[in-house]
Amino acid sequence: MKQVVTHVTPVPAAVPLLRAKTVDQLAEWAVTPKAVETAELVVCELATNAVRASRLQDEYIAIRLSATNGTVIIEVWSRNDDAEPRLVHPDEDSETGRGLAIIGALSTRWDAYRAQRGGIVVWAQFPGAILPEPGALADATPLSVRVAHRIPDPDPDLPAVEFNNDPDLLARVADRLRALDPWHDSPATPISATAPVFVASAPNTQKEGRDPS
Repeated sequence: MKQVVTHVTPVPAAVPLLRAKTVDQLAEWAVTPKAVETAELVVCELATNAVRASRLQDEYIAIRLSATNGTVIIEVWSRNDDAEPRLVHPDEDSETGRGLAIIGALSTRWDAYRAQRGGIVVWAQFPGAILPEPGALADATPLSVRVAHRIPDPDPDLPAVEFNNDPDLLARVADRLRALDPWHDSPATPISATAPVFVASAPNTQKEGRDPS
C-alpha cells in the first residue's frame, strides 16, 4: 500500500493546493491517468466541503491519500462534528449542493463516519491501478510451481466453522475499523494554504536622480 497524509489550514486556498498535491502524488506513484483525473475532481469536492464545514477556531483539515489493490481512496477529515454530510438533490438553477452527488457519480463507494477522537471523515474510493515500472515484468522472477495436495476431510467430531464473506458486511466492518484509526491527529505545524511566496528581485544599482546614460 502507498499512503500519505497532509494537514492544511481550512481556507479556500487549501482546495487548489490539495488538488495539486494529490495529482502530483498519484503521478509519482504511477497511478493510471484515468484515476488521476478522477482523483482531481473528487479531492476538490471533498476538500471544498471540509473547508465550508470548518469553523474559525479549527486549525486544520486533514487528507489521507491511499493506493492499494487497484483502488484509490481519498479521505478528508474536518473537526466540526455538527457538519455531517448528506446528499441533497438541488434544482437545475442551484449553484451549490452538487458536491456529494458528483462524488457519488465518480466513486464506486463513498461514505462518512465520525472519528473516534472527534470530527467527521468523508471518503471515496474508485479504481486506480499502479502501473508497473518499464521492464519490471520482463525482469520479474518467475513463480515456483506448486503441487496440489488433497485436502483432508474434516473431523466430524469437531464443530463446523462458518465463514461469512458477504461484501456488504465486510464493507461495514472495514468502515468501523477506519473510525478507530487516528490518522488525522494534529501535526506539529499544518501547511499554511495562505503563506505568501517571496520572489527575489535584482538589486537596484542606480542612484536616485542620476541619468543611467
